[in-house]
Amino acid sequence: MYNTPTLKQIKKMQQKLKLTRAWDIEREQSIDDENIDEHIISDAECEIETKLWKPINPRIDTKFSYTIVDGTEKTHGAFITDINSEECNVILGSIVVGAVEITPQEANILENDAAPIIRRYKIQFTPENAKDPVENLSMQIGNSSLMFQGIKQSQSKKSRNLNSVRNLMDNLTSLMSKEELKLANSLADSNEMIFLDGPISQPKNTKNNVIGYIKGMRQLYLPPNKLTILEELNEGSRTPIFRIPHDTYGNKLSWFVCIKQFDNDIYDYKAGLMRFEISEAQISIKQAINFADATCVIFPSIAPEPFKDSRAPHNPIPVGELEKRMKHLIGDKHIIHRGIRNYIYETKDS
Repeated sequence: MYNTPTLKQIKKMQQKLKLTRAWDIEREQSIDDENIDEHIISDAECEIETKLWKPINPRIDTKFSYTIVDGTEKTHGAFITDINSEECNVILGSIVVGAVEITPQEANILENDAAPIIRRYKIQFTPENAKDPVENLSMQIGNSSLMFQGIKQSQSKKSRNLNSVRNLMDNLTSLMSKEELKLANSLADSNEMIFLDGPISQPKNTKNNVIGYIKGMRQLYLPPNKLTILEELNEGSRTPIFRIPHDTYGNKLSWFVCIKQFDNDIYDYKAGLMRFEISEAQISIKQAINFADATCVIFPSIAPEPFKDSRAPHNPIPVGELEKRMKHLIGDKHIIHRGIRNYIYETKDS
């Protein structure tokens, strides 16, 4: 005989879930900002700053000036072309890279010869037996002419199939990342701190005051016996600095900061964390500590509330305004799509 469970029994049977963050899950799939290969460092790499592995609460009242570099990308469409009797994938995409300067008094989006940077690409799979270079593509959209620079595909870390739309889109992301790093390095000499959205992918070629901030928790790097510290962090506190070694690209120094305190019964402990990293080349541990302490003050102060930004707290408020400007510079998606369709119809018989 079946007995109807009581409400108390039902609650016990229900699977308990916790939020990882207030984040658009669809967007999360496109923000693949770290190598998916698992990398766990040694205990010795966790003793760069101190052997005492416990949360650090910097006590500083300094008002900081700094610059944040960010980029946005848009794939306008995926297409097929025939090269030497082989179907080849092609994408048309745009990237915009910009910066916002923040002082204790105000925040201003950089609008000069350095930024924003606008690039448009036609990224194409090209068979090995193809001899001709990838041609640029120009099209008329209203009174404007858009030129997409022809680029041959390269191998991305995340897609083994060169002739795939995913690989070509990864190529577009890579081009954006390179422009972000280029802009960050160019601004580094005239700014105390430059924050770059994403990891430092080329530590040996990155200025020592360019600090990457990583929003995804795909990799924690810490050995299992060091992980409990992440649950002990309070808003504005950080882990000690640790090293992420890499023989080819160069070593990085890194730390976690709690930028927003959440209810632990509702959110996973990582929901309010952000990881930072900086190239270890040409930087002293004292300088790295100063930067790490500064992030404990800066990023909690510019973290948006979930009801204002679906990507809170990881999308800094000044970056939200910068993104609006960059998306405007990419152009209206409907007008661009119309221009692409017109181009296809006009060239179908050529």
